[in-house]
Amino acid sequence: LVDAAVALDKTSDDFRFSAAVAAFGMVLRDSEFKGQADLAQALDLAKGARGKDAFGYRAEFINLVEIASLIRDLKK
Repeated sequence: LVDAAVALDKTSDDFRFSAAVAAFGMVLRDSEFKGQADLAQALDLAKGARGKDAFGYRAEFINLVEIASLIRDLKK
């Protein structure tokens, strides 16, 4: 296998959406591996990668991240 670097905007919607889900989980847990990820970044990534959403699961996830952002803002 060869690891070829690919710009994030050149990846598939599925890849970017899964990255948003992973970032969301790491931010919620305050993971040491989250790097610079935050809720705003996870939300932007998910919105930009919504793609086909036949069952509305991606829209539901986006709503969940928005709610988490609101809750976090209230705690500040």
